[in-house]
Amino acid sequence: MAYRGLFTKHVSIWAAIVMASRLPVAMAPLAFLFYGRGTDAGYSGGAAMAAAYAVAEAIGAPLLSTRLRTRPYRREIAAGLGLSAVAFALLAFLPSPGTALAVALAAVAGATAAAAPGALRTMAEDLAPRQHLHTILSLESTLNMAVWAASPALVSVLALGVAPQTPFLIATVATLASIAALWQLPDKTGATGERQRAPLKQALTAWPVYLTSIAAMYLLASIELTLPALLEHRGLPVAYSGPILTGFALASIVGGLVYGARTWPGSVERQSTVLLLVMIAGVALTALASHWPVIAGLLALTGLLQAAVLITRNLTLREQLPADLHPVGYSALYAGSGIGYGLSSAVTGLLLTATTPDTAVLIATGTTLVLTATTWLRREASGVKKPVSG
Repeated sequence: MAYRGLFTKHVSIWAAIVMASRLPVAMAPLAFLFYGRGTDAGYSGGAAMAAAYAVAEAIGAPLLSTRLRTRPYRREIAAGLGLSAVAFALLAFLPSPGTALAVALAAVAGATAAAAPGALRTMAEDLAPRQHLHTILSLESTLNMAVWAASPALVSVLALGVAPQTPFLIATVATLASIAALWQLPDKTGATGERQRAPLKQALTAWPVYLTSIAAMYLLASIELTLPALLEHRGLPVAYSGPILTGFALASIVGGLVYGARTWPGSVERQSTVLLLVMIAGVALTALASHWPVIAGLLALTGLLQAAVLITRNLTLREQLPADLHPVGYSALYAGSGIGYGLSSAVTGLLLTATTPDTAVLIATGTTLVLTATTWLRREASGVKKPVSG
């Protein structure tokens, strides 16, 4: 099935909802920083808001997604997105909320909508034939990366050219639009039979997949955060970091589309591991490269592979969990990505104060290699898991 044939009415609406609901998430980190810069909260207050949003997302995603196991998806997603929209609206219209209130609103905005990505991904399973599920998941990955690529410029223009609160107004409108469109999709309801006990514990049996998610995001965050310092260390213009990262983002979009356009040999679990190993090698080589075109080319390759890693990770998780735990598992993956990025940010900051940027990159690739090897050894020790029907 070509992408053109995939775009039925419901898939088109679903794609629009994915983009509208992900836009506030992609805008949030930079929007909080610009909000702090333009108000009494200051940069420290903006950073505290961004941290509260991210932590609340990581906690809220797996916890709220357990509600989807026995409840209608549309109602649960709409309720969460609605509360998030209210929090963004208060940030947009309150004249001067104190820092503590602003941080609390940021946490509410992050936590309440956190189950939506996993729920929408689960709903996509009913919108495409099973044999082409990887195509619609590739489409989701591509849309997500496109939103993340466009968000920094959008936030900068709105916050600096209009007002610091304007990005929150756009986030409110986008969230409300996604809620309105959601009711145009066929509803999905979780399992109606006997409930599993401790669904989070059951979902965590797929921990190697979550560890792969943490490893991939740890690696990508490390090179993104280290790139300006690495270019300066090599005597290259720091300004090149922007175009290089733009090329990385564009390559990720292309990679997602290419992966979804056909089927690929081998199991998705093996594909994920092999692709992540190639990504590790590519990032390690950037630490050794001395010319910017080489660094740009290696990161473009990494971007191409990143998209496929994310998609195969989702497909692997789907095979290892029963259907009623898919939203919980997807949400745990989402939380794992946030954990990986947060850990990488903290460790990279420490490393850049203690060692050279190229060494920091090599340490990050070594750490990611250890995490990847752990998942591979676990897979080999337990044998190939059979898909679980739900």
